Amino acid sequence: MSQAAIGTVSPEFVSVIDKVSTIVHKISGNRLGEKQAYMVETRVKKRMIELGIKEPRDYLKFIDQNFERESGVLVGLITTHHTFFFREFPHFEILKRTLPDLVNQMKKRGEKCLKVWSAACSRGHEVYSLAMFLDYHLAQIDPTLTFKILGTDIDAESVKVANNGVYHQNEIKEIPMMYMGTNWARGTGDIAMYAKIKSHLKQKCEFRPGNLLKVNETVKTEKFDVIFCRNVFIYFESHQVEQISKDLMNHLYPAGIFFSGISEPLSGMKLEVTSIGPSAYMHKQAPAPVSAPAASSPVQQPSNVLPMMQKPSSPEVYRVMCVDDSPSILTLLKKVLTKEHGFEIVATAVNGKDAMEKMKTTKVDLVTLDIHMPEMDGVTYLEKNFNRSHPPVVIISSASRADSDVAMKALKFGASDYVEKPALTNLEERGEEIRTKLRSVAQDANRKVAISTFDKENARQFVIRSPEKKVRAIMASISDVPALKAFVRDLDHAQPPTVVFFEGHGEILEAFVKENASGFSKPVQFMPAPDMKIEPGKIYFADFKTCFGPFHQKYAMYPCSILVYGSLSAHAAKMVSAWKNTEILLEDLGEKGNKTHPLKSSASDVVPATSFSYMSCRYLSTK
Repeated sequence: MSQAAIGTVSPEFVSVIDKVSTIVHKISGNRLGEKQAYMVETRVKKRMIELGIKEPRDYLKFIDQNFERESGVLVGLITTHHTFFFREFPHFEILKRTLPDLVNQMKKRGEKCLKVWSAACSRGHEVYSLAMFLDYHLAQIDPTLTFKILGTDIDAESVKVANNGVYHQNEIKEIPMMYMGTNWARGTGDIAMYAKIKSHLKQKCEFRPGNLLKVNETVKTEKFDVIFCRNVFIYFESHQVEQISKDLMNHLYPAGIFFSGISEPLSGMKLEVTSIGPSAYMHKQAPAPVSAPAASSPVQQPSNVLPMMQKPSSPEVYRVMCVDDSPSILTLLKKVLTKEHGFEIVATAVNGKDAMEKMKTTKVDLVTLDIHMPEMDGVTYLEKNFNRSHPPVVIISSASRADSDVAMKALKFGASDYVEKPALTNLEERGEEIRTKLRSVAQDANRKVAISTFDKENARQFVIRSPEKKVRAIMASISDVPALKAFVRDLDHAQPPTVVFFEGHGEILEAFVKENASGFSKPVQFMPAPDMKIEPGKIYFADFKTCFGPFHQKYAMYPCSILVYGSLSAHAAKMVSAWKNTEILLEDLGEKGNKTHPLKSSASDVVPATSFSYMSCRYLSTK
């Protein structure tokens, strides 16, 4: 390993990294260089913790003493890569366009079963994505057709996970709603946070171990209509990629399609193939698919790829309107929905009314829509405006998809899919989910939206149990009273006592409460002293200076949700951040305001004030 590489990893792990990389390369062919050194170190450290080994030199001895077993573990540990459902969705778009031609070729052979191979299937996400996809689209072409998918991977443990077909519900939520259907069953009891693929799809998927350096041993003489081998070539030498690709193409029917990773084009290799899109190939002598206009996918084709079957047209760009009252979310969406990925944000709106006006003068292909917004929320907008001529809508909201009160209503009134809001910490993966779902609904804009069985089983309402043993604290100013009235109006079911603390208004607060209390939908009282008894379901206005400290001391052990409107003084921020058994939600003040907020390092989340009631109730219902 070079000195440059040594600088990126712990010096004491250099020998271990070299040994592990050599073992993995020899068995799997995966090339692990300087860029993968840190990843290798991280995964080896995790393995050492599992074994109770503290020193790298002791792990080297362990490898030598248990070489046969440990080398297999290392291959699985190092070659298992990040994956998710419907990854690189442009490939599924190409497959959809070419599916009628693949079916015709299959029928010419006298067959009714489309055969697909996922040749580096990892934990099965790609296989089950293909199963859901084909189950949906093949039935539209010919209901009598079926399919069979083979998934192989060098890591035997990954193959076991894939064959089990059980995934955390956070992974299931990545799947476009149109493909969810009746395909997943929600777990119960100890596995309530998981879902399992149903047998009508599971029985069409087979999994087995397979080494890409030994393709013929893996599949013998089998032939396939479609082969996926994606996001794995980066770990091989170029001559290995060329040989693997040749071997795979030998198992592809004459009119079949082969997909490599979009970032892994097979350019400059001696392969008898023709490109029909980004990293999508056919045999050079294969007939051109009639139903597949080349390169309509927006993903940019590298300049050095193999010649296209025909000159591509300009990349398709979807025009998007983003409706959200959060300036931070709009900023993140502008990072996600770029022309590079085939999108252009042509308009933004801060609520449903604003969106209605802008829709009159702006040509839009797709809409992203928040739920909690002032003046007109997302659900009301859909109920009033959605019809067959309206552009497809994907909800992007801080509300959980499992919240039956709002998420299911949004889907009922016309939204095609649902994504929980992105943050900087998960922007890459959530951004991919947003783009995938937008593209999936754009492809089937006229379909009837159907809520999946998984979502129906997973739907819930937030119930705050024992509200007398919980509290809610709000930091606000007099100017926030209109927003506070909207917040109180959104509260339903049993609620804990809610105390609104005002900083710097002690002298006028009592008179202010008398004058404005009638404007609230729930009882509002002035709290003259911190020892005043407070009751569930009631709202109290209190002076921050005299009441917050004693209030915190009295209720420090209670589950508490703290909501902060606008900003507050450094002194108040210090006192609020000292409350440990709580969540702290900040009002979204835009990128600049959020960065300078004195509670930014203590906050659980930053959301529009219109989301405060939902987020607070969600938190308190779990405590």
